[in-house]
Amino acid sequence: MGTFHRIQNRLPRNSYIGRQWYFITVNAEDRRPVVGEGQVVRLLVDTLRTACMKHMFDIYAYCFMPDHIHIEPAGLTAESDLIEFMRTWKGTSTVPLRAVGLNDPRQKGFYDHILRPEDNEDAVAWYIFNNPVRKGLVNDARDWPYTGSWMFDWKRSVAPLEEFVPPGRSGTNFP
Repeated sequence: MGTFHRIQNRLPRNSYIGRQWYFITVNAEDRRPVVGEGQVVRLLVDTLRTACMKHMFDIYAYCFMPDHIHIEPAGLTAESDLIEFMRTWKGTSTVPLRAVGLNDPRQKGFYDHILRPEDNEDAVAWYIFNNPVRKGLVNDARDWPYTGSWMFDWKRSVAPLEEFVPPGRSGTNFP
C-alpha cells in the first residue's frame, strides 16, 4: 500500500511576506450557504479589521457570498505576512461564529493568488464586486450589501475595461 503525500499548494513561505496584493477565496465547509448573512458578515468583517491592523494589511475589495468569501488584501509593510494574517483572521473569528451557532463554517485553508505586476488590482476588485451578479443574486453589484472596499469608494468608481480571470479558471465557474 502506498503512502499518501499531500500536494503542496503554497509557494515558499517568503513569497507571502511584504508589500504585495493578493486575491483570496475562503469557502464555506461543503459550500454550505452560511457566510453571506448580516450578523455573520458583521462578525467576519470585525475580525478581518482586527487581523488587518495586527498584520499591517488593508482590504482593497471584499465580497461575502452565501458559501464563500473573496478578499483582495494589500500588504502595507515589508513585514506584512499573508499566512499569519489569514491564520489570525480565521482563528479570531472562530469563537464569535460559534457564539451564533456556527461551528467550523469554513474549509481549512484558503485559495490564494499573489498579484503579479501585469495584474490590474482594479480588475481584480471588480471581479470580486461582480461575484453576486455572476451568481444571479443581484443585477447590479452595488446592490449587494456584503461587498466593499476599505481603500476607495468603489460604488462611485467605474469598472476597468480589463477583466480579471483567476489563474487556471475560465472565469465563469470560479466562485
